[in-house]
Formats: sequence, C-alpha cells, structure tokens
Amino acid sequence: MTDGERGLCQWRVVLDEVFVAIGVRDGIGRLHAGQEKTLEGQVIAAAKGNHGGRPKVIDDDMLTFAIALKDKGVPVPDIAKKLTIKTGKNAGKSPSVASLYRAFAEAEAASDDDGLPLRPKPVRIRRPEDPLTAEEIYLRERLQSQPHPNTATRS
Repeated sequence: MTDGERGLCQWRVVLDEVFVAIGVRDGIGRLHAGQEKTLEGQVIAAAKGNHGGRPKVIDDDMLTFAIALKDKGVPVPDIAKKLTIKTGKNAGKSPSVASLYRAFAEAEAASDDDGLPLRPKPVRIRRPEDPLTAEEIYLRERLQSQPHPNTATRS
C-alpha cells in the first residue's frame, strides 16, 4: 500500500466517524423535538381541561360518602355495593373492594397533611416564559424570605 492509499484510508475512517457523529446528533435532535411536541400537546390539552391519566373510579363525593359509612362501622364490601361508578366503561357498576381500600388509603395519607383536599387538584403546566400569577408571586416571595435551614448549622 502506498502512502497515498494509506492517507486515503485514514480519511475514509475519519469521514465515517464524522457521519456517525452527525447521525447521532440528528437522532438526539429528533428526540428533543418529539419531547417538545409532547409537552406542547399536554399544555394544549390542559387548557381544554384534559389532564391525562386514567380517570378515578371513586370521585371525591363517593369517597366522602364511603368514609362516612366506614366511620359508622359498615363493612367495606357492603360500602362497595352501595356505591355506583358514574363515568367510564364501568358506569353503573359498583367499584371493587380493592379500589375502595386504595381510595381509603389515599384519603388517610392526605388527611395526615394540614387541611389539604383528599386528592390533589390538576395543575396547569407552566412554561418559563409565562407570567407568574399573583399566587405564584406571593409563594415565591414567601419562600425567598425564609432563612435557609442550613444557615444555623454553618455558624
């Protein structure tokens, strides 16, 4: 092999590596573009009131009623028979006992907090360029005014 052929082979290897790198970079670019489109779709759906996820079988009204029955001492299987699913493919049927126990566990975990609702409310996905609401401004100022927890231990 002559020096010219050897140099040509080296360039071919370098070019192959460059094309591989470009292909990888384009793949990453496509990945990020897909994520951006997904986020945009979620924002648009949230604006229409669709927050994704599977709908809850036991809504807050049913849960409140079920907790009241449980507090009266009614057995959980009997409570499940008294409840009726309002929406979805199982509308008109009773929820399973397992779903009821799961809802009780969620409600108990939520009641440990300070007066928060039984289930969290869906939130609006906010982009960095969106202006802050008055509530968000108040929360930010309140959090920034608090001393850092590690400042007392540092001195």
